[in-house]
Amino acid sequence: MKLTGIAASEGVAVGPAFVPASGRPEAERYRITQDEVEPELQRFKKAAEAVAGKLAETGEELRVSGHEEEAGIFEFHVEMAEDPELASAVEERIGNLESPEAAVLAVGEEYAAELAAMDEYMAARADDVRDVAGQISARLMGKGFSGLETLETPSIVLARSLAPSDTARIKEGIALGFVTAEGSRTSHVSIMARSMGIPAVVGVGAALEGALGAEEVALDGSEGYAIVDPGEDTVAQFQKKSAALIEERAVLEEYRHVEASTGEGRRIEVAANLGSASEAEDALEWGAEGVGLFRTEFLFMQRDDLPSEDEQYEAYSAVARAFGEKPVIIRTLDVGGDKDLPGVDQASEQNPFLGWRGIRMSLDTPELFGPQLRAILRAAAHGHLKVMFPMVADVGELEAAKAMLQECLGELESEGKRVGEVEIGVMIETPAAAICAAGLAKESDFFSIGTNDLVQYTLAADRGHERLRRLQNADHPAVLALIQQTCEAANAAGIPVGVCGEAAGEPEMIPKLIRLGVTELSMGAPSIPRAKKVVSEL
Repeated sequence: MKLTGIAASEGVAVGPAFVPASGRPEAERYRITQDEVEPELQRFKKAAEAVAGKLAETGEELRVSGHEEEAGIFEFHVEMAEDPELASAVEERIGNLESPEAAVLAVGEEYAAELAAMDEYMAARADDVRDVAGQISARLMGKGFSGLETLETPSIVLARSLAPSDTARIKEGIALGFVTAEGSRTSHVSIMARSMGIPAVVGVGAALEGALGAEEVALDGSEGYAIVDPGEDTVAQFQKKSAALIEERAVLEEYRHVEASTGEGRRIEVAANLGSASEAEDALEWGAEGVGLFRTEFLFMQRDDLPSEDEQYEAYSAVARAFGEKPVIIRTLDVGGDKDLPGVDQASEQNPFLGWRGIRMSLDTPELFGPQLRAILRAAAHGHLKVMFPMVADVGELEAAKAMLQECLGELESEGKRVGEVEIGVMIETPAAAICAAGLAKESDFFSIGTNDLVQYTLAADRGHERLRRLQNADHPAVLALIQQTCEAANAAGIPVGVCGEAAGEPEMIPKLIRLGVTELSMGAPSIPRAKKVVSEL
């Protein structure tokens, strides 16, 4: 039996199957009496504090051992466990006589549903919210976790999903590989697996159910499939693959910190996509020559107020300082009707991905946009920052955004605050922007092509739709034509053009993108050495 999914973490492995206790926690009771409200409120607060403390402890252990990216994941989990908005929602439900364990699971599911409706990177955080809510609920009920911490024999773990708290409980060297029904390349199980050097195949779907009784599994995390109860010939093939991969990794290590150039001497910058400032050091270790996409959404998520200008300044300046003279592209806020923002009047939308989001929302809400632009301008004094506007559809939007940036610059200078120069770019992720690229190039210092959304919008195929997976491909002729048109416009205007979608890190796509005129590639940090090798061999 073959399970086909997403290649989440490279490598091959063969070993016995291990299936941990599955299923999300279920509340043992749902209602309480009025007399129990105050004691249950206190129990909830203590449980949340205990979980936050344990998560913080795990994160610090990871940081001390040099695993910065995984430590950042646990920092995010601590923030969720301590989130005042989540606590307030749970306390309100307890006040309405709902048990704390039922309340925290319900609120966690509400938060997860909001995240799941967003872009792929943010949607991958939905399981993290469920994980934290589940831990708090389990502590309230006096229950332990799954049996992962008891695993003693090196095995391949088969599960519906795996949260960071799951992988952190597995003893080092015991997990040979992961196979999950859910997940994407940007979900935390994938990030953790890549960081730990564990092969992983995610998103195999309902087919996993038929494999739960397996005795042995062979998985290929590079190709994205697993074989249940493989025969001798299959095992022999996987052993050969494993030996070849070990040799390849030794070669890739040599490419971490080289400057990538093609055989003809054409320089291609290879940068990292980051979701928080805590990921900066890890990206530099992998050889990032800059940041091609710094997502700012985490600063705005799951809170009852908007982040202040100073709070944003601290986050942006931290990344700027970490990268020094290397360029850092900060994308302004890219959320819309799929996520409620405090203080922003948002109407419900049937299709938020085609609605009021990205630059559209920012231009309409100066109270949101202004502090972010001011923070970026201030942080630019500490490094080489660039600002990029998402979801642009025409030149008018770009001109309006530039005008507001100039206005913020004038304000800061009149206040005597230190600022830096920033280059201004457009994220080419709508077909309209690609078609209008010539006009946009005249008003831009750079382009960055977001292939994930460009594919979705060009092919009218929701990238989260399982049945449309065959259309979620940047190699489609229509998408390649729009990329070529964008590159030609950028080249004519003398500005660089990068790619910051998943395609940028795919070895088979890199030669095509460079031939079309792309000058920069930005990807998840662990993909950087291989991308540099591919570029150097062109």
